[in-house]
Amino acid sequence: MDFPDVLIFSVLATILMASFTSQALANQLTGILVPTRDDANPVFTGVRFITLKYQPGSPMSKILNGKSEHITFKLNGTEPGMANVISAFNQAIALQKKSPVRILNASLSYSADIIGQPDTAQLSYKVDFKPTITKYVLDPNSPQGVVVDLDWRSVLINGPLVVHAPQYGNVSINYPIGVIQATNPDLARNFLNSQAGAIMRDPLLNFQTIGTPMDRWHFLFDPTGSVAGAAGSGYVEQGGAKAVSVYSLGESSFREGTFTEQVRDATATIDNTPVSVHSSTPPPSAQIQIAGFSKIQKSGDGSELAYVSAQAPAGTVTATGGFPLQVLLVLGGMMGAVAVFVLVKARK
Repeated sequence: MDFPDVLIFSVLATILMASFTSQALANQLTGILVPTRDDANPVFTGVRFITLKYQPGSPMSKILNGKSEHITFKLNGTEPGMANVISAFNQAIALQKKSPVRILNASLSYSADIIGQPDTAQLSYKVDFKPTITKYVLDPNSPQGVVVDLDWRSVLINGPLVVHAPQYGNVSINYPIGVIQATNPDLARNFLNSQAGAIMRDPLLNFQTIGTPMDRWHFLFDPTGSVAGAAGSGYVEQGGAKAVSVYSLGESSFREGTFTEQVRDATATIDNTPVSVHSSTPPPSAQIQIAGFSKIQKSGDGSELAYVSAQAPAGTVTATGGFPLQVLLVLGGMMGAVAVFVLVKARK
């Protein structure tokens, strides 16, 4: 490959990597629903970034400058504190969404960082909650198809949700203050007693934006499951259904609207130091795959359901006229690889 070929390949790779990165840094939900089984293992991912700004040489600077803390751990459903996390999700689903869906078991991955400089500190968080859910099939014998509940996807989990991490002790996984409490309890108390306390107690596990009405999600019906499989989403033929319905949320457009980050700002005086606090939660990103052909329907109380059948009606096309972003990325990568291959062959 000579220089032009390398340049083209680099540009394609950069575009694809940037697209994947933007999706990876968003509050997410991914899941595959197989109505004939009535259980699933979705993944809820909470992400948050907080920037602290203070004066160089101030007491806050002396505490945070040069600090590099990284807390990460994984827990299964039987470890201390996890029963409360599972219970909090079940209560939120039942009370907020009036949904019969229940979590039987779950695992959790937590990662948080504090990176300090003379005048700023960056805090970042990522929480992956991976439950096993059941009872999302509301009616397996409806004439219109199996009725599947979709309201469970968009819940707000309140409370600190303290778990016991073997290397770190008790950690509040749902509040941003948790990582500071684990590394500097005195500083954490000062934050909670300041004007920035509300930001430090703003739940990380907030998936209300995933509740965007399903008619604003991109929809693709794949009669063979081949596209969903090629997208690297983990879909394989399940429950006897080769077909798959794919719903994707997160790509802004005239039809779907614009999805933007959620920001909060506060100022506080901590250890006689003026501190500005900026909190950012990335736009939502979600993908739900349902084995079979599905059609979204709203019930009288506004709840969203899916009627799922093994076969699609004749003439069925993609409901939104476009592919989900994840599928476009895969197809774009394939086309980019083909273009590079053709250029290389042409140069020989």
